[in-house]
Amino acid sequence: MFFSKIGPQEAEFKNKMSEQEKERASLESLIDYAIQCANETHFVGSGDAMEAARLQLSNSLLH
Repeated sequence: MFFSKIGPQEAEFKNKMSEQEKERASLESLIDYAIQCANETHFVGSGDAMEAARLQLSNSLLH
């Protein structure tokens, strides 16, 4: 029989962190996709403007 070495509270905390990590990864992917689409349509401009837009989106959504 297998017994977990962590308690229910620790397991809940780990699951919650895992969910937050997944949400963060999803948001980062969405930001990258939005910047890629903007780049392909020349919506924002040069590479520096794209990077600035990506950083601004990241800071707004992830912090």
